[in-house]
Amino acid sequence: MSVPAPALILLLALMGLLNSFCSDMVIPAVPALGVELGISAWQAQQTISLFFVASAVMSLWYGAIADACGRRATILAALLLLGMSAAASTAVDSIGQLWVLRILQGVAAGAGLVISRAILSDLYCGLTMQHLLSRITMIQTLSLVATPVLGAWLSAHYGWRTVFGTLGGISFVLAAVYWRWLPETLPTGRRLELRPALLTRAYLGVLGNPRFLRLTLGHVANWTSMAVYAVSAPVIVTRLMGRPVTDIYLVYGPITFGLVAGFAAFPRAHARLRANGTLALAYALLAVAIGLGLAASWHFPTGIVPMLPLLVYSQGLALALPLLLSNAVAAERQRAGVAASCQTFFQFAGMALGAGLIAPLLGDSLFALAAGTGLLTLLGGIAVALEQRAERNSPAAGPAGIQSTEIS
Repeated sequence: MSVPAPALILLLALMGLLNSFCSDMVIPAVPALGVELGISAWQAQQTISLFFVASAVMSLWYGAIADACGRRATILAALLLLGMSAAASTAVDSIGQLWVLRILQGVAAGAGLVISRAILSDLYCGLTMQHLLSRITMIQTLSLVATPVLGAWLSAHYGWRTVFGTLGGISFVLAAVYWRWLPETLPTGRRLELRPALLTRAYLGVLGNPRFLRLTLGHVANWTSMAVYAVSAPVIVTRLMGRPVTDIYLVYGPITFGLVAGFAAFPRAHARLRANGTLALAYALLAVAIGLGLAASWHFPTGIVPMLPLLVYSQGLALALPLLLSNAVAAERQRAGVAASCQTFFQFAGMALGAGLIAPLLGDSLFALAAGTGLLTLLGGIAVALEQRAERNSPAAGPAGIQSTEIS
């Protein structure tokens, strides 16, 4: 089965959106489901954090499962589980039942990012992979406004249960699309057995690679910082702005437009500045955004103005993301599935931490949000700086530091 490159990019982009569908569509419905089920705001919020915890844990296994069973079979099974658990969520009558189903949805959705990155690594590497990753992620960012707005609209007009019904329908449609058009990119001869001893050595090898860990930490810190604002969006819009939840686009809009601008600018920035120059520009934008966010939230603690620096922050994130992700996986190319699993685990774990702890603690104050996410970004920036220093001090390293050349 052969699929043209543009169509494959679209298929991989949609695959990577599974997590977004299951989180961004549900976040606006959290207040409504809390009221109907008669639970506290904290209990309702755990429908998001438990989802991310399950996604994080299961993402550790999906790379190995996909390396053993193939990419197609794994993603199709995950989509069927996601569709059934989402459909069942429309009939729950207690928060305990919903928590269980959200865990199942997290288990299923964890496959999306892992397998899409593994397929990309099967087919491409180096600069080509970075550019394609940038295009794929740019397509995905277009959903960042549409998905939560759709969830808010469905919840406001038809009830929160229709959000899960829509999610189930999307899952079954995607399963049919992938069954018909998604190619298998891992030949049988390259598949690995699911042996616990071999799998343990593979995970230990990936987690023992300092380059992989430092670059992954840099990405996770940036992504979690942005996710904290996304998870806090209903509180920001309804409590701090005094607007209806359907105006959630006021938070997601700057994030989306900044990401699109950053991903669109990545090829030109990389061509002119190369890898290290692009990273320097990215972190300069992140620093400026944090400073603007602190100043804006201090002077305008309840307005829309503090959301505007998110436009700059997401631009910096977008410029850094292709380099951090692709070079982290390239450091473990022979174990790409396991590396993608570990990478996705850390990303989902960061999002679970943001949804379950950071957002509830800081979400009532825009200044606290700006300060907390700024500190998190600083920690990630330190990890990236340590990696660049290690590259410069390595006898095998070239003058470019973090590399972006094709890997043979």
